[in-house]
Amino acid sequence: MKRRKLRGSTTAGRGYGKRARKAGNRGGRGRAGGGKRGQQNMMSIRAHEHRYSLSLEKKVPLNLNNIERKIDSLKKAGTLEIKDDKIIINLKKLGYSKVCGRFGKAKPKIIVYGTASERARNEILSAGGEVV
Repeated sequence: MKRRKLRGSTTAGRGYGKRARKAGNRGGRGRAGGGKRGQQNMMSIRAHEHRYSLSLEKKVPLNLNNIERKIDSLKKAGTLEIKDDKIIINLKKLGYSKVCGRFGKAKPKIIVYGTASERARNEILSAGGEVV
């Protein structure tokens, strides 16, 4: 009875069976080989690791400086409300998680429904707005 042969199964594509099948041929398993002079390589490998945050919420900040530029387009889209010369921004409606940063030249009065960083909160309050 003939033995069925699969192409490269015993040789791992190297021709000789014992020489190239195990992990020593490729430098070890996993993160092996990062010690001594190769430690700088380990740093570059770790730079590409993906780290998970505890919350599953996607964090998208809205910069106060960008609000001035976006006011007109958001008015046209109908996602902004204006009452008593104050612009009402609902962050969840717009798809943002929090407000951060500083105002640019203009300081509009804003009412923000959502969270804001400490600096952004101070900027909004000094301009006569609110953070709810």
